[in-house]
Amino acid sequence: MIEIRKYADVIKVFDEESFYTQGRIERDIENNRKGGFVLAFRDKDGKAVSDLKVKIRQKGHEFRIGCSSFLLDEFDEEYKNKAYREKFAALFNYAVVPLYWDTLEPTKGKPRFGYDSEKVWRRPAVDRVVDFCRENGIGMKGHCLMYHSFNPDWIPENHRELKMAVDKRLREIGERYGNDFLDVDVINELYSKYRNLYGYPWKIRNFPITDDKDHVEWCFSEAKKYFPFSTLHWNEGCYEVFGESYVGEKSFYYMMLEKYLSKGVPIEAIGMQFHAFADNAKYASMIYNPTRAIDIFDTYSRFDLPIHLSEVSIPSYNNNEEGEYIQKEMCERMMSLWFSRRNVEAVVWWNLVDGTAYGDENQFHAGLLRNDLSEKPAYTAIKDLFTKRWHTELTQSSDSDGRIRFCGFYGDYELEIHTDNGIIRKDISLCRDNTGYLHSKNDGFGLRPRFITV
Repeated sequence: MIEIRKYADVIKVFDEESFYTQGRIERDIENNRKGGFVLAFRDKDGKAVSDLKVKIRQKGHEFRIGCSSFLLDEFDEEYKNKAYREKFAALFNYAVVPLYWDTLEPTKGKPRFGYDSEKVWRRPAVDRVVDFCRENGIGMKGHCLMYHSFNPDWIPENHRELKMAVDKRLREIGERYGNDFLDVDVINELYSKYRNLYGYPWKIRNFPITDDKDHVEWCFSEAKKYFPFSTLHWNEGCYEVFGESYVGEKSFYYMMLEKYLSKGVPIEAIGMQFHAFADNAKYASMIYNPTRAIDIFDTYSRFDLPIHLSEVSIPSYNNNEEGEYIQKEMCERMMSLWFSRRNVEAVVWWNLVDGTAYGDENQFHAGLLRNDLSEKPAYTAIKDLFTKRWHTELTQSSDSDGRIRFCGFYGDYELEIHTDNGIIRKDISLCRDNTGYLHSKNDGFGLRPRFITV
């Protein structure tokens, strides 16, 4: 069991910096997650409609709060499967779909796409996950296409033959799901892998082409061929991003991205894992330090690419009341920091349920739900952040020009418009990409209005 009291100091470490970081975090949330919106109401003849009462309610965020979908329908008890689906959809708008090669195609030529696929723990059939996400309006990321680990025993050792097998794998996945995946993790945890991990003590399967000189270029060119409408990610580990190896622009991960981007490799997003697994308080204090974290994001934001906190685990340690309190407090603090950074577009929890993680990761109890699927305080805290604290809801009446002006969080909204003929409901999306400014002689200057016919 992990001694917990020394870990309570991570809250103190974070808060000691709050005289500097807290105000910045709050200001940056206002600047980076909210926009000024103008709604212009017109009748069918194009005339402005004034004194129109409108209730404006945010339904969802542009920011992606996600989780791996590895436990979808994986429990023996049906009530747990139902609870998992309900609690997943209630909190998350983004899901990671498992594409690990060893369990997606354990038998050569027979990929586990359909509902009738052989059951494999923590690896639900892809169709099952994709259908669940479609039904609940949840965006998807495919994870992962190329990895030094979790490859089937049957893959060839010959590099040419292996590349042909990879090409076939990507083609089959892309043809079936390419239009569903907003994102794909192209390569995963490549930073420290060399010589195929010969003699490495972990049980990691071989992927010989990892050491090819053109490996990164080839992986991303293959991915772009079969996933032209998905954003292509490089996903790297927590230690490589947030650990002692971080030294600003001289960090290995930063330099690798800089090198391959300069070559024109289509790396379109940066994945940063945040598995706060630690058996000492010193490491935990380092990765939880807010000033240092802000510096890391400022550094990697120089690439001007989307950043995903791609695999997040914040422990509750011994899973008692004190441990769950520490988890909740750190979730609130870290989520606020991540949400404030302009280039961060997603935070993805890795294991939703305690006791269902990979290997010895279970000792940290980093789920947001207990093993009986009851909610831990951290689950409720994250949900409250996105549905209460970072939430826009107001009622206004249109002015003489038929306009309503307000500042709100980027996301999806429902309008309840009260007219003389009754209530009209409309759904609109007010996001960073579809709002902006007018700058023309004909249309005028200032915030661009969204015209709504009533």
